[in-house]
Amino acid sequence: MKLENALSPMIRNRSILVNTLEPDDIDLIRKIKELKMDVVNERIDPEKMKLLRPEIVDSWIRSYNYGLNVFDYNFAPTLDKDALDLRCQEKAVLLKASEPFIQQLESMLGDSQCIILLSDEKGTMLKVIEGSQKLEAQNRRFKLTAGSIWNEETVGTCAHAICLIHGIPMQICGPEHYCEKYDDIFCSAAPIFDGNKNLAGTLSIVSPSFHQQNAHSLGLVVSMAWAMEKEFQLLLNSRLLSVAMESSEDGVFTINTSGIVTNANATACNYFGSLLEHDFIGMPYETVLGKHSFIEAVLHDGKPVSDRVIHLERWNQRINIRSVQPIIEAAGANTGCIVTFKKAERSRRQPKSHPIQYTFAHIVGKSPELLNAVRMAEKFSYLDANVLLQGESGTGKEMFAQAIHNKSRPKGPFVAVNCAAIPSALIESELFGYEGGSFTGAEKQGRPGKIELADGGTLFLDEIGDMPLDLQPVLLRVLDEKRVMRVGASQYVPVDFRLITATNRNLAELVAKDKFRTDLLYRLKVLQINIPPLRERGQDIILLANHFLRTIAEQQKMEVPIISDLTMITLLSYDWPGNVRQLENAMLYALNISSNGIIEPEHLPEEMQPAIPKRARHVSEKDNLSMKEVEKIFIAEALQQYRNNISEAAASLKMSRSTLYRKIKEYDLKIKQGS
Repeated sequence: MKLENALSPMIRNRSILVNTLEPDDIDLIRKIKELKMDVVNERIDPEKMKLLRPEIVDSWIRSYNYGLNVFDYNFAPTLDKDALDLRCQEKAVLLKASEPFIQQLESMLGDSQCIILLSDEKGTMLKVIEGSQKLEAQNRRFKLTAGSIWNEETVGTCAHAICLIHGIPMQICGPEHYCEKYDDIFCSAAPIFDGNKNLAGTLSIVSPSFHQQNAHSLGLVVSMAWAMEKEFQLLLNSRLLSVAMESSEDGVFTINTSGIVTNANATACNYFGSLLEHDFIGMPYETVLGKHSFIEAVLHDGKPVSDRVIHLERWNQRINIRSVQPIIEAAGANTGCIVTFKKAERSRRQPKSHPIQYTFAHIVGKSPELLNAVRMAEKFSYLDANVLLQGESGTGKEMFAQAIHNKSRPKGPFVAVNCAAIPSALIESELFGYEGGSFTGAEKQGRPGKIELADGGTLFLDEIGDMPLDLQPVLLRVLDEKRVMRVGASQYVPVDFRLITATNRNLAELVAKDKFRTDLLYRLKVLQINIPPLRERGQDIILLANHFLRTIAEQQKMEVPIISDLTMITLLSYDWPGNVRQLENAMLYALNISSNGIIEPEHLPEEMQPAIPKRARHVSEKDNLSMKEVEKIFIAEALQQYRNNISEAAASLKMSRSTLYRKIKEYDLKIKQGS
């Protein structure tokens, strides 16, 4: 809106203050009053409305719809003292910013009959400055005091109310007010905004007669409101900077154009204080960090930089500079910079979401297939090459990954990411991190990715086969260059991590279908470990079942039950599509269902009931058979059922042909040759 459009038509052509009304002025007042009544009574002549600004006409209509009477005093409600004090506390920054300018206005308008008003964004009067006893009496008549809530709903059309609604300067004279009791009042008002363009309040100059104001009155209000606004935003920015510095987990400090550290948050003070053994505020930054061209460039040119690494040679420590941002004042001058950093050691802490629980000692089982996988994993632990864990879901791939980590990089973080569990739109920022404001919803300070957090430790990418194809070359580049760039950043961050990946999918088939990159596959499977499914681990099923029962019983402070022979046969015959994880859940269920200290087949989950083998029902529940005796019976009956067909019997027993041959020899079972 042009400032000239905010002027009242009553004084648009008045360049000087006069004490008399010209005939044209009197005629204009009469026409405005008539038009107001036409609007109120819905007798609107569009041609006549050209005399008025549309904001005035619309405000008259709204005032009428609020039920306000044109001819009455429409007194505004007033806050009590406690409520007003609370509101002033909430608007303390605005009041502080406006104080020197209101004092200046008082001095400038001391000889005139003017009232100075400062309101909040809802129309509550925070300050009412009256220049004389006459004006005090005038305000008592209108009940205009600090705490009174003047807006369109309470008092109708006035300059201040329109300013609140439209956020524009406004000047209203006499009959342009909705209430005729204000026919002698003249008001100029201007808005005050915060740094986010939110309306924070208004400044108004009110005169008991339009003889006291002219076009320059509006200009004075606008210029003073603008000055208040800049001071208000400066105070807000200063407070926001302090809050942001203290709320950041990173170290933050500011440097002025002379290179002196002028402010710092607690994280920065504690870190540098521990190195220097005294406060580093007030010191030249180069005394601590050394002189760096990129910091000097920000101080002199005002161009921000990010993602730099500084080595503090004096203390043999490294810090990662997250960003160096210029501090620009309202007039556009560069007054210094703000530096955000983190200690390199910070990323080496174990993330709370992925505590290290497992070592190789926690892997339960004695089957040759499992023991071979464990031996390979222990050997590979001492190498720094990438490891690919191949196995079905629930076989314990993360347990193997943690065990390898504990052997190879026990002091570093173990960061696990399930590539299948993260939406494809988020996986890039989750892995690589992002700079503040790089996309909608991004945190203002940015966030390091999982790769960056794994620095000095192990990154475990589970379900790697589900990684989006377009991100695979980015991961490949990170593996090649040992550095990562956040989304929206322009600088790389060096990283040192060991990569362990896992999948239950056939990556070679995905490569053939162009769903996985060949070059990435060969980078991932430098060392490959195949983890056997539970159904191929034979007596490990019973070992694990007893292990889970003991662990769960201890946690729930219960007696450890025993597994009946029929239940053992059922466990051995079940297919275990969910592998070890499913077995653990089954034992948790059975322990809480059983009541006599014995796990019977009927205590197993419903999906396992069909697995109770008919051929094992002749085994008496009172028999006390060893696991080997149960397995021998089971194998013998399978051979009999399938007429010594090794392939079919092995498939039925959920074991390989070689394992079945070994078991036949171990139990001295007779079969026909050539079967």
